[in-house]
Amino acid sequence: FWIFLMSCVISGVLFFQLFTTIPLYHKEQFNLTEFQTGLLLTMNGILIFFLEMPIVGYVERKKIDKVKMVTIGCLMMAVSLFLLLINYWVGILVVMMVFMTFGEMFVFPFSNSFAMSRAPKGHEGRYMAIFTMSYSMAHILSAKVGMGIIDHWSYQANWFFMGTLGVISFLLGIWTLKLVEKENREQKQ
Repeated sequence: FWIFLMSCVISGVLFFQLFTTIPLYHKEQFNLTEFQTGLLLTMNGILIFFLEMPIVGYVERKKIDKVKMVTIGCLMMAVSLFLLLINYWVGILVVMMVFMTFGEMFVFPFSNSFAMSRAPKGHEGRYMAIFTMSYSMAHILSAKVGMGIIDHWSYQANWFFMGTLGVISFLLGIWTLKLVEKENREQKQ
């Protein structure tokens, strides 16, 4: 559970870049207006509105492992931030937003569900409180770390750092997946 929470903190840090460093990057690198940045964020919301529940329903019907979905989502978030290293074509912002949107649709609903499933009977509130605190921690760290990197180095350094964090989160997800599979095998024996 703790390994999974570390992955959640990292995915939260990556996601919250959408509201802290990415809008500034849009303005400084591509000279986008607030309205244009708002359109990109609106695209994110519209994709979530139309696709998240069908995706969740499909995953539930096919009984796809929730940790696997979270892990794939972390990888997609990492890819989205690595895409920002392409800083000469404004169209990359749309591609980046699509990857980030699918990443968040895979991470957030399934991580919540997995955290709840790990709680022993009667301790659901404690587990969900710790899970929620992981995202509060991510909210604090995201702006502080992202802005600090940009201030000391550059946007490119931030995207590389955040993308690398996403790869670490992906690897933590694989580790969690293996531990859960091992635990399930032991329970069946």
